[in-house]
Amino acid sequence: MIDLNKIKKLKNDKLWFFRFKKFWQDYLITNDIAKHAFLTKEEFNNFVLWKLNSWEKYDELLEKKFIKDESYEKDMSLAFAKRNDFLAYWPTLHIIVTTLRCNHKCQYCHAAVAPMTAKKMDMTKDTAKKVVDTIFYTSSPNLTIEFQGWESLVNWDIVKYITEYAEIKAFHLHKNVTFALVSNLTLMDEEKLDYLLNHNIHISTSLDWDEETHNFNRTLKEANSFEKVAYWIKRINNEYEKKWLEQKVWALLTVTKKSLSKYKEIIDTYVWLWLQWIFLRPLNPYGFAASDLKKLWYTSEEFIEFYKKSMDYILQLNKSWINFREMLSGIYLSKILTDKDPNYLDERSPCWACIGQVAYNYDWKIYSCDEWRMLGRMWDENFLMWEVWEKSDETYKNMINSDTTKVMVLSSTLDWLPWYNDSVYKPYIWVCPIHSYKTTWNLIPNYSLDHKKKLDYAVLDYIFEKLRSDEDKKVFENWILWRKDDFVVSQCEVV
Repeated sequence: MIDLNKIKKLKNDKLWFFRFKKFWQDYLITNDIAKHAFLTKEEFNNFVLWKLNSWEKYDELLEKKFIKDESYEKDMSLAFAKRNDFLAYWPTLHIIVTTLRCNHKCQYCHAAVAPMTAKKMDMTKDTAKKVVDTIFYTSSPNLTIEFQGWESLVNWDIVKYITEYAEIKAFHLHKNVTFALVSNLTLMDEEKLDYLLNHNIHISTSLDWDEETHNFNRTLKEANSFEKVAYWIKRINNEYEKKWLEQKVWALLTVTKKSLSKYKEIIDTYVWLWLQWIFLRPLNPYGFAASDLKKLWYTSEEFIEFYKKSMDYILQLNKSWINFREMLSGIYLSKILTDKDPNYLDERSPCWACIGQVAYNYDWKIYSCDEWRMLGRMWDENFLMWEVWEKSDETYKNMINSDTTKVMVLSSTLDWLPWYNDSVYKPYIWVCPIHSYKTTWNLIPNYSLDHKKKLDYAVLDYIFEKLRSDEDKKVFENWILWRKDDFVVSQCEVV
């Protein structure tokens, strides 16, 4: 039983709210501005009872705002506002699905693509113009337009039209617009590459390890998919170097059952292609992947083991002077080790849907995010935001004020969700309403059944354990210092 008299006697006027968990023999504590500290059992007891006898530990806890001082309220307010400044603006990432046609038949395709002959599933110029007009009503001064299709290069003329029209709009409306293009690269040619480079359109693709595995996962009947994507990754990165651009192609891995035992070979392939990072992302239960789980799926424990082995190998490479990072870990490290959240749209609360990201389908329909658009392709239209109307200002106003927007914000805000709000990892994690909906048929996540939460916690356990090693911590700190912008910009969801 809780002894209320003992609690009342605690000198808690100097302590403020914190979360904690037993971390091996010690304790990990965190607060609402994502600061953390490790305390031994004795230090933890002394901290709670206000019997701190180590000035070194006292100074650390004071600096990290676990202990109040005269400027506590002001400092906490500013720090909290800084970490959540993304809430000041409406959608910054605007995904435009230029076509549903694709020349691949991927085993895990989330989009349920259409065949190359289905030209009616291409976005028209009239729709494209209205979509761009709608986008520029957002209050955000900085916009990213991301081209997806389910192969975006199939509808190349619309990609060019949107780019040039958006550049004109941005100039006249004094907004900054950047572009990203998601492609399997098999339809790339020199003319397209020249256009993409001249308009500073960042390129993202998928790479699923070696030739045999990549071609198995990402089937292309007409050619060798791995050969093409490997050639164009090197070709594009070579052009970036010639132009003295520090960026690289974004290449994302989707881990299937076939990948689990080959973590070294996967990472070596990325290094061989001059890529600077890898994103170890688990499979999502959407699209074709949901219908073929037996061939592709694995348990949470299997993925966690894969992640740990991969990370151990990546740390080993870094200690051998090979600069190579894991992206998800880098996002978490940016949250843990810096004062500003990187605002990676897939790892924040409330989530990106509606208020950070919007997906415009080829057929006038607007979805809260690309994942909900994928479910729309599976005949589930419950979370359609709106449709593109003739008047773009009305389209924007209606989609932002839609019931879908309100539901998505509510269901993805951790502060009111039982157990999530109490978790020591609350400042770092997020919940995905679509994942909850697809796995439990409820937008509000069930903590005990949340498969994604289990994976996130395992990743954070690993990171915090490594942060206790000076050698590993130094590697992680270099990831934050080196090319910090990578964690802010790269939002792409690869086909």
